[in-house]
Amino acid sequence: MKRSTKLVIILAFAVVLTLGRIIWYHTQIPDVQPEAAGGQLDARQVDFSNSHSIALDGDWKQTGKADNPLYTQLPKYMQSEAAGTYEITIQTGEQADHYALSIRSLYSNFSVYANDQLVYQTTDFENGPPTPVAITDLRANENDQLKIRLTFDEFHGNERDRSLINVRFGSSQQIQKETYQAGLLQFFVAAIIFIHALYAFVLYLMKPKKIGTLFFSVAAILASLAVVTSDYNTLGYVMPLSHEWYVRTIYFSYVGLSFFFLLFVVFTFTKAASKWPFKVLYLLFTAYLIYILAAPIEIVRYVIGIAISLVVAFTLIFWILFRTVFLSKERALPLFLAGAAVVSHVAWTIVVGNLPFLKDTLQAAIKAGFYPFDITIALVCFCSFWFLRFFQTETENEQYIEQLEVEQKRKDQFLANTSHELRTPLHGMMNMVQNVLEQENKLTNQSRYQLELIHTLSRKMSYLINDLIDVNQLKSNKIRLEPSSISIEPILVGTADMLRFMADEKDVTIHMRLSESVPYIYADEHRVTQIVTNMLHNALKFTPAGNITIEVSSDASHLYVKVIDTGIGMDAKTQARIFIPYEKGENSISESEGIGLGLSISRQLAELHGGSLTAESVLGEGSVFTLSLPLDADRTELYKVKTMSLIESAASEQLSEPHIQAFSGYRILAIDDDPVNLMVLKQALEADGYQISTTASATEFVHQLDTYRWDLLIIDVMMPEISGFRLTKRIRSRYSLTELPVLLLTARSQPEDVYAGFQAGANEYVSKPVDMLELKMRIKSLLELKSSIEDRLSMEAAWLQAQIHPHFLFNTLNTIGALSAIDNDRMLRLLQEFGNYLQASFNGNNLSSSIPIEKEMDLVRSYLYIQKERFGERLQVNWEIDHNIQFSLPPLTLQPLVENAILHGLQPKEDGGTILIHLFRKGNNAFIQIKDDGIGIPPDKQRLLHPFDGHRNSIGLINTHIRLQKLNGCGLILCSEEGLGTTIQISIPLG
Repeated sequence: MKRSTKLVIILAFAVVLTLGRIIWYHTQIPDVQPEAAGGQLDARQVDFSNSHSIALDGDWKQTGKADNPLYTQLPKYMQSEAAGTYEITIQTGEQADHYALSIRSLYSNFSVYANDQLVYQTTDFENGPPTPVAITDLRANENDQLKIRLTFDEFHGNERDRSLINVRFGSSQQIQKETYQAGLLQFFVAAIIFIHALYAFVLYLMKPKKIGTLFFSVAAILASLAVVTSDYNTLGYVMPLSHEWYVRTIYFSYVGLSFFFLLFVVFTFTKAASKWPFKVLYLLFTAYLIYILAAPIEIVRYVIGIAISLVVAFTLIFWILFRTVFLSKERALPLFLAGAAVVSHVAWTIVVGNLPFLKDTLQAAIKAGFYPFDITIALVCFCSFWFLRFFQTETENEQYIEQLEVEQKRKDQFLANTSHELRTPLHGMMNMVQNVLEQENKLTNQSRYQLELIHTLSRKMSYLINDLIDVNQLKSNKIRLEPSSISIEPILVGTADMLRFMADEKDVTIHMRLSESVPYIYADEHRVTQIVTNMLHNALKFTPAGNITIEVSSDASHLYVKVIDTGIGMDAKTQARIFIPYEKGENSISESEGIGLGLSISRQLAELHGGSLTAESVLGEGSVFTLSLPLDADRTELYKVKTMSLIESAASEQLSEPHIQAFSGYRILAIDDDPVNLMVLKQALEADGYQISTTASATEFVHQLDTYRWDLLIIDVMMPEISGFRLTKRIRSRYSLTELPVLLLTARSQPEDVYAGFQAGANEYVSKPVDMLELKMRIKSLLELKSSIEDRLSMEAAWLQAQIHPHFLFNTLNTIGALSAIDNDRMLRLLQEFGNYLQASFNGNNLSSSIPIEKEMDLVRSYLYIQKERFGERLQVNWEIDHNIQFSLPPLTLQPLVENAILHGLQPKEDGGTILIHLFRKGNNAFIQIKDDGIGIPPDKQRLLHPFDGHRNSIGLINTHIRLQKLNGCGLILCSEEGLGTTIQISIPLG
């Protein structure tokens, strides 16, 4: 709901409250309201049987304070000046047989005479019955007159009490009806409020943590008490109170109502309930409530305290509710309206009714009866608030259910990752053991290394399983430390050595910086080793290349271990989540392997030791994890460091020597962030004769992909630098499915994951742990498919070359015939070149993958000689050849390009043109350019190299382009400008 809409509702609500009360008061004003004059009131025009009672307003005859009577209005307020006798004669006519008076005065004894007979008297107002008092069965005299005399004793209250004197007259039936009706309304409203208090208290008993419901229940009880003690004092009819306790009760109910309503609002809508300003306010309200009950009644009657209490409480209530309504999503508008209704009731009852400028008749009407609707509307608003909150909670529960469903999927994903983490190392051990068993009886160094690696992987599995156990033990507080006095240095060195295998295939260097002596710590050695292992494991995992530095320092009470890496770093959002169980960041870290428990367990273990584990990081620059542990206070000597370690990963040396083997056989490039998986894969595939290169770095993978030719790529989906999906998409932007097959490896084999893999451009999808026989068969099928496609392209090139156009043969033979008549030498040379051309066109070497550049140039020379003899001066041929360049390229590569330049570039020109064959070297590449100054190619036709957009005449170009791409990853480069000519360039790697 918009703020403007809420504001309109609040204003409309205030208008409705005001209009409702005004209309109610006007209905309470009698149709005829006579006014006394000279102590006489003519009520003969009043229909007492159908009208409301009338107020005895006007001039009364006052006696007792002067010798001569005075005619004055009855005092509006009971105070010192009001003491005396007041008399009025009412001319009733023959309206009714019995009349009655309703009199209200709280702070004084008074007597009532009717026709000089005492009909009512109070001698002890402190313990008297509640007021207003209804005096019935009054009869007029034979002259239809009723003389009423009121005698007020000396005022016994405080000057600030100002209790309103209100006297009404009517028939006995009407007075009784108005009195009972007002009392029943008060009791009914109080009962409804009390019922709300009861169900709120029941709700609190059902959920004691919701203390706001308890405060609401107390506030509702005090509200019902305030209702039954105000106006007609309904409580006095069932539980008579002395005047003193009546005053204390009504003051206590109003102050308590405002206080507990404030507590309800504070504890329900704010988080500041425990802050010191509110605590001070609680103490002040509590002290004032005790003051009301215990202080002398003479000073309790000072209304300044209750006024301040009400103003402060309702100001805070409305401020909190206003902020809640307009600045938050909490649906507190009904509660705001309920508070407005309560304030309206209090204001009209206490303030408006006592305003001196109100017309006497309206003021009398205000005091005449109990107005129930403000409180009733407040109750309706309270109910609306609870119902809206119920529906809001129901909606939130539905959202929580949806979130739980998402969390259920996350749990399934967690289980998949856990399965991957537990099963893959086990499968790696099984494969390595199988490799050892297949070797000779004597154990080689490589076999011994594999067995040692099996032991290391077993520990890795043990750590993962222990993490799952530890996280549950930490939740149930079952972790028991066994601390002792230990040194951190052996733990750091041993842990770094143990984790060296993780740095395989990574250019990572681990530095350790310790002072010559470090203090001892008092800790559990096993748990400290676990913490340090998790810290180094995390640093190695997310540092593809660079440095990891371990620093140790101390102060008077703690030892600090910092693990500083130059890895991928974290953003602020990731840093806030890394210590939460099962949580990982939303960047590439989230796609890496792991179940997100190590750092969370490490922090909790550090805190159990009385230390801490913190993280600082900058995205793209690296991270710093700091572990603090308490020193051993009972051991003051320092541990002498025996070695200053500089640990380099094995992979840092291996990467200095390329893994690329010779160029014979199928060549496979594999990437996985687990070096064990790469080693198992490498051994298994090399045994079948494949040449395989492995890497754990995405950067190194892309470098090798750009540098060398590959027949197949094997990519792990979950990697720290870049996911396998994104890497496959990048590859597919350059290579088609048939040019470079991609096989994805992953532990996640759900249908949506397989679909995402194929959407990214994968040819095959194999789940971990890999069955080696299945993997080998899939690799074999992909390589054979690629080979068959390449063979088809070679056959297509040879077939295209063999399809010599009939007009070319006809034109060549015509040229030979013409030369026979004019120049036999030229004819013989032409016949020789034509024979060379035919021999090259039908040569079986055209099915080979590559031929030397000299043979390709011989074919081009023969073809150009024939065309030169045909076109004469219209065709000029320039050669710029570096004969020192030796390389191979696919057969039938250049001739189709030269033919395209002549037939489609120069022939359409009336005066012909020039073609340039340029062979040169630049860096480690040889470049061949076929240039012509023909008509050029229009921009809309320059997509001839796209196999789906090319024309039929460009099939030869397309075939050449594809075969070159498969050879070196770079096809034909076409540059043409209409009217100026065309240049086609080929780039061939040398070496």
